[in-house]
Amino acid sequence: MARRKYFSHDTLGGGSFVDRIRHTGYLHGAHRWAVGENLAWATHGQSAPRGVTELWMKSPGHRANILNGTFREIGIGIVGRAPVRGVTQPAATYATDFGAKS
Repeated sequence: MARRKYFSHDTLGGGSFVDRIRHTGYLHGAHRWAVGENLAWATHGQSAPRGVTELWMKSPGHRANILNGTFREIGIGIVGRAPVRGVTQPAATYATDFGAKS
């Protein structure tokens, strides 16, 4: 996202975050599964992990993913730049994918 300058759960080609997770092979052979995704980007102090976590915990949907007891695994990606053009101050973009499968 940061490299291609967009910010969305869906790819520029129209694929969903579930499509991306499936592409990694994570769901291969699973009979049942559940996945969720939290995205964030911020600048300055809010771009540190603590700041982003505080933002997520104030958002009902993001908080629900973090506290969802169904999820047993997490993948975290962080890049040190913004996913939009024109941001000149320090920034970070986060993607967290949550999952459970059986």
